[in-house]
Amino acid sequence: MNTENIKLIVCDIDNTLIPSNTLQLSERTRTALQKAVQKGLRVMINSGRHYTFLQPSLFDDLPMDIIGTINGACLTDRNGKVLEKHPMSKENMDAITKICIEHNIGLGFKFEDHIVTYANHQKFVDGYVQKGVPWEHSVIDDTKERKHHLEHGYPLGTFIIGDETVIEHFVDAVPGIQFAWSYRDGFDVFLKTVTKKTSVDAALKIYGLTWDNVIAFGDAGNDTPFIAPAAIGVAMGNSKDDVKEACDIVAPDCKEDGVAQVLEDLHII
Repeated sequence: MNTENIKLIVCDIDNTLIPSNTLQLSERTRTALQKAVQKGLRVMINSGRHYTFLQPSLFDDLPMDIIGTINGACLTDRNGKVLEKHPMSKENMDAITKICIEHNIGLGFKFEDHIVTYANHQKFVDGYVQKGVPWEHSVIDDTKERKHHLEHGYPLGTFIIGDETVIEHFVDAVPGIQFAWSYRDGFDVFLKTVTKKTSVDAALKIYGLTWDNVIAFGDAGNDTPFIAPAAIGVAMGNSKDDVKEACDIVAPDCKEDGVAQVLEDLHII
């Protein structure tokens, strides 16, 4: 496989670079990515997470200058400054809020500055935020006034927590909006027209590169849009079958340092 044109390594975080319930890169993966940077390659994180939920160690370990967040809806620099964003409409926001209020669903909107709850704050926090993590208390409660959008613009993404047998009745209820199961009783909610490919497209334009210059790593269905067009698309061994079908290489599991293994095997480092 020709790797001479690879200039950009794009990686999902959770269960791609960092295993679940872990807050930092392994020594092997950190060393591999740092060696790639020393050779002149760039590293881009491309996550469904909000910027305020990124593991702090990533900023210590990687010289990343462009970061894709909120499933492609927000592109930031390493300091959190928004470079590009794709907000939902007021109609989308109001429709999702109404559903969550009426059906006891915890609702967290991902605005460009923070995750902010507009319905059932504690239910959302209990289902979405792990205990003891650096961002444990970063979610803002605006369930009474619901006016955060007046100053910060409409949401770029959404996560909801509630009875999934109830939520499933609303998956087609809001035009242009995708409800995607994430884990038990937890759903990502986002624009159908925006994917993790969107943030990579923007980064490539900034860097003056093309998809022929990209090696991309991911493990979940929301990673497929940026794995498929990459010159080298890599699915982790812990990926589901649909992700593996869209890739060129299946790496070892995240817990086995699959990203580092592929970079080594392809002599990128």
